[in-house]
Amino acid sequence: MRVRFIEPELKDTAFHRLDVRAKLIMLLSVAVLGMALNQWKALACLYLGVLSLVALARLSVDKIKVLAFITFLTAWGIMWVQAVFYDAYPRTPLVYLLPPLLVSPATPVVGGLWEGVAIYYEGFTYGVAQSLRLIAPMTLGLLIFWAEDPVRVLTGLNKLRLPYAVSFMVMTCLRFIPIALGEAKVTINSQRLRKYQPFDPKGILLGYGIYKTTVQALVPLLANCVRKSFSMAKSADSRGFRASDNRTELQEIRMRAQDRTVVCVSLCTTFLVLACKLLFYLSVADIFTSRALLPLYWIAHRCL
Repeated sequence: MRVRFIEPELKDTAFHRLDVRAKLIMLLSVAVLGMALNQWKALACLYLGVLSLVALARLSVDKIKVLAFITFLTAWGIMWVQAVFYDAYPRTPLVYLLPPLLVSPATPVVGGLWEGVAIYYEGFTYGVAQSLRLIAPMTLGLLIFWAEDPVRVLTGLNKLRLPYAVSFMVMTCLRFIPIALGEAKVTINSQRLRKYQPFDPKGILLGYGIYKTTVQALVPLLANCVRKSFSMAKSADSRGFRASDNRTELQEIRMRAQDRTVVCVSLCTTFLVLACKLLFYLSVADIFTSRALLPLYWIAHRCL
């Protein structure tokens, strides 16, 4: 069964015209920035930048729906878990799911619930930051796959001096992401035919619906992925994979001025953020501090 959002869309847009190496370097920069940034507002700005690239690529409605669905599930699950199970202090309860002092602290097993169970503001903001840190590179990775020919992705990875086996592995992983989404759609439709409602609003809000859907979809997904992996391995061996290190490229790619500009901006932004964070941590650890860098310390602490 072919799913429309699996196949890439090769269009004539500014994002599609970028060199594949520029896109991959941009993805690497977004992943590094997602790990380096701590403030949820900075991570939100990073994610908005990724969404601007999605708008620039003019994806089809089917792909936008899939992207919104997987983004919502990922972000909501992380924010819900962090908001409820946040254990750091200080923490500000927004809504109590279980009121405090309902049980005694000396009660066995459930004595830890004497403080109650609540949705905490600090946990919610921490969950927002963690979810943005994850979905920003995930969104850009899916966008690159949907907007680029897989052969060009493999060629771009080879041009970046990655071993051919590693490049093939990376491209295969990118290929398996939308295929797994297609298999998940088939699994969820089969659950609906059996009168199960995987998107019941009450189950989604309380969390048990997402958990139950994930568990029931995980087993057939893993089985299908293993079966497809064996088929792909046999196909690669039958075509002489690893037979020779010298390979010719079907499509030659060349970087233009705009591609070099994108690479320069991505790398410079990443290096500047990392330098600011490094200098700030050196100052906090009393290893190196300079009064001339006080504005930079403030920016790293408040904005990054």
